[in-house]
Amino acid sequence: MNGKNDRETGTNTDLILFVTGDSPRSLRARANLATAVEDIADNRLTVRHIDLLQDTSGVAEYGMFATPALIHVRASGEPTVLYGDLSNGPELERFLANLQSPETA
Repeated sequence: MNGKNDRETGTNTDLILFVTGDSPRSLRARANLATAVEDIADNRLTVRHIDLLQDTSGVAEYGMFATPALIHVRASGEPTVLYGDLSNGPELERFLANLQSPETA
């Protein structure tokens, strides 16, 4: 299932986190994102995790060339991407805050 299919089937996926197995950077990205999502306490925010070692569809569909990568697909279909282990708190907070603004919905 991908971001487009999620919208077509009515499933709400706000974010997709692409990782590569249990690499240290992938584990940090998962933990940092979980903490950030918990901190903003938005029950409506959904996060889908895709391990590119098991599911390579994200490579072609979203053009992922590095992991970890956090992606939000705007209503227009345009993706916004944040690369890295998400340990830069202010940068991750800005990325998540932009999900609330109308131009990124």
